[in-house]
Amino acid sequence: MALDASNKLNQSLQRFSHILSQADIQAILDIREGPLHTGIRLNPLKTSPDEAIRNLSERYGWKIEPIHFCNNAWKILGAETSPGGTIEHRMGAYYLQDAASMVPVSLFEVNQPEPLILDLAASPGGKTTHLIDRSGDKGLIIANDASQGRIPALRAVLETWGGINQVITNYPGESFGEWFPETFDIVLLDAPCSMENLRPTPNHPLRETSTDERLRLKERQIQLLTSGLQALKTGGQLVYATCSLAPEEDEAVINALLNKYPDTFEIEDVSKQFQFKAPGLTAFEGETYHPQIIKALRLWPHLTNMSGFFCALLTKHGEMETSRETPPNREFSSTHLEPLKKDVEFEILDQIETNYGLDLEKVLDAHSLELFQRFDQLFLIPQKYVEHFSTLPYEYIGMPLGQWHQNTLIPSHAFASRFGREFTRGKIVIEESLVGMWVSGRDIRYLQTEMIPKGQYLLVNDQGGRNLGLGKLLPKRLRNMLPRGLI
Repeated sequence: MALDASNKLNQSLQRFSHILSQADIQAILDIREGPLHTGIRLNPLKTSPDEAIRNLSERYGWKIEPIHFCNNAWKILGAETSPGGTIEHRMGAYYLQDAASMVPVSLFEVNQPEPLILDLAASPGGKTTHLIDRSGDKGLIIANDASQGRIPALRAVLETWGGINQVITNYPGESFGEWFPETFDIVLLDAPCSMENLRPTPNHPLRETSTDERLRLKERQIQLLTSGLQALKTGGQLVYATCSLAPEEDEAVINALLNKYPDTFEIEDVSKQFQFKAPGLTAFEGETYHPQIIKALRLWPHLTNMSGFFCALLTKHGEMETSRETPPNREFSSTHLEPLKKDVEFEILDQIETNYGLDLEKVLDAHSLELFQRFDQLFLIPQKYVEHFSTLPYEYIGMPLGQWHQNTLIPSHAFASRFGREFTRGKIVIEESLVGMWVSGRDIRYLQTEMIPKGQYLLVNDQGGRNLGLGKLLPKRLRNMLPRGLI
C-alpha cells in the first residue's frame, strides 16, 4: 500500500516537472512519510485563548508552536494526550484544523461592525467557526452547503462552537448570486475540489485524478465563483480556496473570471502575512494566466510544511451583470417562531440574572439578538436574519436558549456551554475523581454540597474551572444533563 501511494504521488508530481525543480519534487516526496502536525484554534467565545493554551499544554503534555498567520492558533508538535480526546474538545473550547485550512479566513480584512457573510460551501464547518471568530459573532453568517447529507455534521460543529449569528441553508451555491446580488460584505468559497494536495494523510489519502475530472470541477468552480462575486457588494472581499494544487481548479478558475469580467475585481497581495513565498502560477501546460494571479497563494507542502492548498483574496470594484431570480420563499410565521411578549422576556432576563449572574440584556444588545419562542422552546435569533432574510428557508438558526416550563427557564446546554464562563452564580464544583464519571454521562449520587437541593439547574465545573455542562441538583443526586452526542 505504501509503495502504491508513493507511485501515485510520483505520477501526480510529474505534471509539475516543468515548473518544479527535481530538488523540489524530491523534497515533496521526502516529507510524505513525515508527520503533519495537528493544528488547533482556540475558541474565543468560550476561552481566553492565551491562558487556555497554557493550561491545555500543562494538563495534556503538549509541545506547541504558534501559527504565525492565524490568531489563537497553534501546532501541536507532541502530545501525551491526543487533542482529539479531551473534555475541552468535546465542549468546543478548540477546533482541530490543519494549518493550511486556517489560511483562507485569515486573509479577510473584517472591518465592518456587523458584516453580512456568505460561506458558499460550508461543510464540515471549520472555516465557518473561523468566520465566527473573525466577525466576533456579530452580523450574520449564512453557512450554506449544497449537500443535504452534510448538513447534520455542519450543524453539530456550529452548535458545539457556540456561535449565534448564523443560519444554515441547503441550496446550490451557484444560485446565490442571482438571488442576492450586491448583498454580502464577505464571501468565502472553499470550493469542492479533487483534493490533489500532494500531502497524503490518513484522513485524505492520495487518490488518482483524471484530466476529465479536473475540468468538470473547473466548470462548477467557475459557476460558484461567479455566483459568489455577484452576491458580493462592491467594495467587499471574497476568498477563493481549494485543497487542490491542480492549476485547472485554481489559477485557471480565477483567470476565467478575470477574462470574462475585466476590471470588476482584483487580487490582493497578501504575501507579507506569511513567512514563505507562495506565488500563483503565471502559466501551466501552454496556458498563460492573467498577470494578477501571481498574487494568489499556492501553498506547496515542502515550502510550508502544511497540506497543499490554494487561495486568493479578491476585492470587488464594480457591479456585475446579473439575472435576478426569486429566492426560495417561506413565510416566517410558518416557522412558528414568535417574538417573546415583553412580560415574559423581562421574567426570563430576571431569572438568568438572579440564577447565574449574567446580564443577558447586554448580550442581546452587544450581538444584535432577539428572543423568540416556539411553543415552550426559547431561541436567540440574529436580528440581521430577521431584517434581511426572514423569508429564506433555513435548516438551523441562532441558538436554543432553553425551555420555558411552568414559568421557569431550563437553560439549554448550548447556552450554558457558550456563556458559562461568565456565570457568577448557579455553579457547582465536583472533585477530580468524579469528572470521568460525569463526562461519561452518569449521575453523581450523594454529592457533598452546602447547597439545598431543590431541582435547580447548575453549571458543573471541575476544580480546575472547566465547563462540564449542566446538572440538576436533586436531594440524592446531581442529574447529568449532558447531550447524548457529547457522551
